[in-house]
Amino acid sequence: MKRHVIYKVIAVIVALIISACSLMSSFQKDSGFDSTREVLTIQETSIALQQTQVALSNAESVETEPPSQPTPEILPTETQAIIIAHTEEASEQPTAFEPETMPTFDEWLNSVNILLYDNMYERGVTRVIEDALDGLRLRSNTTNVKDAMGHFLSYMNSATQWDLIIIGAESRDNISGEYFDALNAQLDRGASAILEIWYIDSVTYGRIQPLMQRCGIAFQEDWQMDVDDNLNLYVVYLLDTEHPLFSDPNTISMLIPYGVMWYGDVGDFVKVKPDSEAQLLGGILQKDASKFGVIADCMDGRMIWQTFSTHNYKDQNMIDLWQNYIMRTLKARYNYLQE
Repeated sequence: MKRHVIYKVIAVIVALIISACSLMSSFQKDSGFDSTREVLTIQETSIALQQTQVALSNAESVETEPPSQPTPEILPTETQAIIIAHTEEASEQPTAFEPETMPTFDEWLNSVNILLYDNMYERGVTRVIEDALDGLRLRSNTTNVKDAMGHFLSYMNSATQWDLIIIGAESRDNISGEYFDALNAQLDRGASAILEIWYIDSVTYGRIQPLMQRCGIAFQEDWQMDVDDNLNLYVVYLLDTEHPLFSDPNTISMLIPYGVMWYGDVGDFVKVKPDSEAQLLGGILQKDASKFGVIADCMDGRMIWQTFSTHNYKDQNMIDLWQNYIMRTLKARYNYLQE
């Protein structure tokens, strides 16, 4: 653009000079000026041309000179990187950064998300699971859908990150199929789970299988109770009395049937699969922790199975046990978050 303007200026100057020369020549002829004045005019013209050429050269020099680059703005992160680089050059030891601190378990407990389904809620009996949560002061942390199966499935399939999912499927309507799929997906996301289920025999070849396989247990046989049976046959023994499940926060002893609510199909026996890390913690054989189990712990405490009916045993004993279930699985979840 600058070069184009300069050329136009030169053209105008040359035109003016030529015009001036013509006028001068005419004037010389008319007025009789001598050749000296013409010589001066030509000299002035030459000087003007030289000055124009110099201006053109200067303009080209300015135009061809590359524009100066602005100094790049150093962002804070870049500044830090420069400082760190110089620090590392000056010292043999790299800069150590403090890891993000994890809250204590008690602090974390104040913000846990618990999802509860309990199909005994409207049965007019002691709300064992709800009372256990209340005793642990976790009611405000719990989304309780009661016995609303549709709401329960929606919450499990939501984007909410649950820390613990509790399924109390004691009543005779069954949680199955897609509910097991959703629970399996929640375990994949790191949630803990407690599952009370008495009807494994009727769903054992269905979609409950992935849950049982990842836990490391297998269905063994159905557990039936007749009205006139000796209740001593239904005592649940502790298979590992030193396990924290039976001491934190409550001390638990064997479970004796009391005020029996359910007869007929009262539960199922499970066994540990070969090379499994699952542990049977409650069963009907005092000295055999590999089969005839009704309480199973697996996935490093993140999942607990209870395969008998809660309300066939004394309410307070079961409230205490459920509190231990809840604390066991929440601590396992807390440990999982730190891995």
